[in-house]
Amino acid sequence: MSRLARIWRIYHLHSKDILQKKDLYNESWISSKIREGELYNKEVEECKSFLKGMDDHLESVFVIRGTEERLMKIEDEALWKNEYEKRISELLAKLEARHVAADKGVLPFQNWETVIPAWDSILTAQKRFWIIEAIVNIILDNTAITKLGKVTFKDSCCSYDTSFAHIYTAIPITIEVELQADRIQSLLHDILKSPVPFVIEGVNISSRDKIPSPNSHIESDNVLSTDVNDNLSHFITDVIIDAYVIDYKT
Repeated sequence: MSRLARIWRIYHLHSKDILQKKDLYNESWISSKIREGELYNKEVEECKSFLKGMDDHLESVFVIRGTEERLMKIEDEALWKNEYEKRISELLAKLEARHVAADKGVLPFQNWETVIPAWDSILTAQKRFWIIEAIVNIILDNTAITKLGKVTFKDSCCSYDTSFAHIYTAIPITIEVELQADRIQSLLHDILKSPVPFVIEGVNISSRDKIPSPNSHIESDNVLSTDVNDNLSHFITDVIIDAYVIDYKT
């Protein structure tokens, strides 16, 4: 093939490609792409709104009734500390009223003694308070829980992907409770539907040295009930839940 023929062939193929693209990138295609872009932007805004809504509770600070019964955000460190201590007492009183056993110090509240905390430490303690409050409310709603073992804030978690650090960080936590064996699934469900965004990493279940609850109707270890779920409802087990709370950067 001569050089001129090759040039003509290349030109012909290129011209054909241009015509095909012209047919492809027509007004209908442009309108379709505009609609796709609008839909994408709408979904992005909805996601941002969702993340902000989930994060608003963790980022909020105590409010109290001010003049004319209006709710006002606490901006004084000493007032915040008084409200913090008041709400701790209220949570502990609720646990006692519901007859949930809890050893002293099982809830990791901050204790400044006589010192008035600075806002840097207040903001951290405030987030942790909302998390502890959410856990207590879950326990109060689950009548099968017989004891609150311990709640611990950890330094790190195993499943948090640091590549998402620009979107959210993780607040790792361990929850230890004692409850009826048949209510474990219900407990996990309550944690995941909490207004605080929990992510469950792992669950450890132990029934060692546990005995049936006092209302058990099981008379002998050799007697097998035909209703396994009914049997489970009479056994108490320890559950340790490793989780973390998503703290969005919104």
